[in-house]
Amino acid sequence: LLQMTFTNWTFAAKTADEQRYMSTLFSFVLKQFVEIFGTTALNSEKCVVYNEPAAPCPMLVTNRTPIRIRTSTESLEIWNQYIYQLAHELTHYVIRQYKEDKDAIVKWFEETICEAMSLYILRMSSLKWNECPLSRNNPNYSFKLMNYFENAYNQTAPSTLKRCHTLDDLKEVENSCEIRRNERGIERNYLLDNFLKYPKSISAFIYYPLYMRGDLQIDFAKWKKVSPSPIVSALESIQPNLAS
Repeated sequence: LLQMTFTNWTFAAKTADEQRYMSTLFSFVLKQFVEIFGTTALNSEKCVVYNEPAAPCPMLVTNRTPIRIRTSTESLEIWNQYIYQLAHELTHYVIRQYKEDKDAIVKWFEETICEAMSLYILRMSSLKWNECPLSRNNPNYSFKLMNYFENAYNQTAPSTLKRCHTLDDLKEVENSCEIRRNERGIERNYLLDNFLKYPKSISAFIYYPLYMRGDLQIDFAKWKKVSPSPIVSALESIQPNLAS
């Protein structure tokens, strides 16, 4: 198993199904992350992985040492939901490795990236399902993963980002972005489409914290000089053009 080389991950599995499935599913997803982001981003910071069905939402818990990835799947038998939640939190984890100030975040932006990565990993997990040991008992589960992906992809609402004209508008999106996710669904799907088109460039987004301007916006002019990647251009096009 992959964790043998990655000693920074610890599992706190409580129920029988968590003990049966958590580390296998985690390894399957971690392997995909390592292929995209490399080893260093995923084997440095210690992290405890656990599932809390009663928790209000999944979360990267950063006010504890070591930090924790908490999923809130009803049961670890719901593999598609677990993969979907885990991919989102692992994306936060990877981006965190490139932050000088670990608490710095442009939430509307980072959440949209994490939501797009959830979809990307779900889709790839469906296509690579035969690489997961659980496929031996359940080879057709790839269809359930694809189905979950399609349902999540189709959840969109009219874009609030496109209606942002002032910094106050953007602050409103920032403050509600974790409850009103579908209002960034169009942008999330646009990023996903670009991830599928340019898989080799996906990892470009981890450097966004280096280009935060301090006003909920990213300095793309500066970023594109350093990294002329198609993913950086795609990210630029989801940022609202505010009246200065």
